[in-house]
Amino acid sequence: MILLSKTRRHLLALGLGVAILSTGSLAAPRAYAADPVEVAALFTGSITQGNWDPPGYAAFDKMVKKYDFKPSYIENATYEKAPAILRQLASRGVKMIICHSSGYSAAIQEVAKEFPNTQFVLYSYASSTGDLKNYTAWSVDWDQYGYVTGAVAAAASKNKHIAMISGEEIPSAKRAQEFTVKGAKAQVADIKVDTVYTGSFTDVAKAKEIATGVIARGADVLLPSADLADVGTQQAADEEEAHTIGAYMDESKSYPNAVITSTVLNFDKAYDQMGALMTEGKLGGKVYNMDLSNDGWTLSKPFKHVDAGVETEVFATMTKIAKGEIDVEK
Repeated sequence: MILLSKTRRHLLALGLGVAILSTGSLAAPRAYAADPVEVAALFTGSITQGNWDPPGYAAFDKMVKKYDFKPSYIENATYEKAPAILRQLASRGVKMIICHSSGYSAAIQEVAKEFPNTQFVLYSYASSTGDLKNYTAWSVDWDQYGYVTGAVAAAASKNKHIAMISGEEIPSAKRAQEFTVKGAKAQVADIKVDTVYTGSFTDVAKAKEIATGVIARGADVLLPSADLADVGTQQAADEEEAHTIGAYMDESKSYPNAVITSTVLNFDKAYDQMGALMTEGKLGGKVYNMDLSNDGWTLSKPFKHVDAGVETEVFATMTKIAKGEIDVEK
């Protein structure tokens, strides 16, 4: 666990005491600006590696600079240690703590009630905030996300066989897997869909081993959903001449021979809303949905390695979902 701070307090000690200088008259009281509000963020992995934490940290960094917050962040914060980390941060006076994964939801609901003056925020997925007035969530519509990426993979697959490789069985991953299968079968009724959990968001070697195995069994389009471990899935697709979809940010430059398109989450929008509501004192007790109707996420263009008609068809589907003409829940 690494605790870093972008602000430092510099103290200057002269000798063994503090010298008080006087000119013979009392100076007028000096006004000092209020200390900036301290906010912190928890990340499951490294902010410089992978496809989930780096864009999340970038959005966090933009937000704290815009709203003049005092920031700190913790990398490699496991779900098991999250309650202790949250208590430590809240006890020292951090006013807003952002958790960048749905896997932190249980920890927030456990700890938030103990610190009513601290705002706890989650980005990824939450169905509710448990009636806690100091818990707010920005929830990506992983149902839409899974449905659309499943449709892309099915449309692109020549073998009618795709695979989704996820990390841990957290709420967002379960939703995405369920609806990936649904979207794929809506596109190609007889498509075969393998769904696998690696059990880790960081085990690149395991993800690559699993990906190589599903490719050997006939899957020709892979859907990565294991954050840092996605590197293994993408590498396997690139080396074995299969195709894949970049996750959370545009990954086409990293794997140009394999990536068809990438999902691009609007981290900046969500984090900016967090900062604005915190500044206005309006955080608390709500779930803000991030979906296709409000620019919560999209797909990168142009599509590669597929017929042009695939991109047109997929974006037409996305537009219908955004307008409510297609209900992915049915």
